[in-house]
Amino acid sequence: MDYPPEIERMHQAVAQLPGVHSVCSGIDDLQGVTGDDLRTPERAHLPHGALRRTNGGLANEALIQFEFQLEPSVAAWRSLEFIAWFVRDRARGGESLQLRPFALPPEHGERAQLGETLRWHIDLFCPNAGDDLAPQLAKVADLAKGLELAIRLYGSRLDNGKPE
Repeated sequence: MDYPPEIERMHQAVAQLPGVHSVCSGIDDLQGVTGDDLRTPERAHLPHGALRRTNGGLANEALIQFEFQLEPSVAAWRSLEFIAWFVRDRARGGESLQLRPFALPPEHGERAQLGETLRWHIDLFCPNAGDDLAPQLAKVADLAKGLELAIRLYGSRLDNGKPE
């Protein structure tokens, strides 16, 4: 899939963290999504807790969601902690941003899924989104730039927890 350059830049920023893989993203129009809509499998990836607080999406609200997986390693765990800090720091600064886990049920029919479906979502809420995605893509570019800077400043701690 071809992504806009701003989205691709964010993918690359997240994917460069140790132990992170399978970075992808999507955008959803949240306007008109109701609490009842969240029960459907097509809406399983949405941030249910946040949307239930407002009984669905706000007027003209979009969600840009970045999804990634982690390998089972100490390096990946450090990267997750790093991303959690980065997202929290940006949210404290006023961005409508959150990090949350996502997983499927432990089993589906006869197939066990537990231990195979854990993913992480970075949710960027975009109020007042219209048909022109340029303002939202600018937010993504700024987010990617901020993550790249954070990695340059603190990335040496990701390998072993100690500065080089």
